[in-house]
Amino acid sequence: MEKENPELFYKLYGSKATIRKNFTYSLFLGKCNFKRETIEIPNKHIVLNLSCYDLELGIHIYNALLKGKNHSYFYKDISMCITNIKLQKEKLISTDVAFFQTMSPCVVREHNEETNRDWFYSLSESKGQQLFLQNLQIQIVDTFPEAKDEVQAMEIRVLKNKEVKVKHYGIEVLANICELEIKAKSYILDYLSKAGIGSLKSTGFGMMKVK
Repeated sequence: MEKENPELFYKLYGSKATIRKNFTYSLFLGKCNFKRETIEIPNKHIVLNLSCYDLELGIHIYNALLKGKNHSYFYKDISMCITNIKLQKEKLISTDVAFFQTMSPCVVREHNEETNRDWFYSLSESKGQQLFLQNLQIQIVDTFPEAKDEVQAMEIRVLKNKEVKVKHYGIEVLANICELEIKAKSYILDYLSKAGIGSLKSTGFGMMKVK
């Protein structure tokens, strides 16, 4: 994106102010070997799933990917090339309840502004579930200010959860591979399914699929 659409890249990542990015993504690595500091992928094939709530932003990202197709990109000693791009049909949500399954681990983070430290929680614990709901309410109201009252009626039920630890920029993050039942207005559920759920959702966490 930095090469194909530098203006968009700067808008998303170049300014010092942190802006909410209404997209999420997940990686499917197939059969791979996890080593201490690296991941070995024998077939040299990665599937990137990307979802975006903002239509205009989604088009810009899609066009940037198209322009980058069949070009090699280098990161450290790794060479990557986009070989195929497919648009997937989205699932519409028209009810006030939906069941979600993670496609990438979901993160529940508590950030302390004074110390600038982060704490991560499990969705298997009541503290983690409460904080997760609060974070989602903030995320939704940030996008839909008019939903301030409606988000108070949101309900989340954790149906299954498995705790995992993921390295993120050198920090070990506690995350959750889970299945959720969420009750909210259909437009809120639709937003969550496209934009992602939880903290760090635009950096490879919190992508969900509707069951």
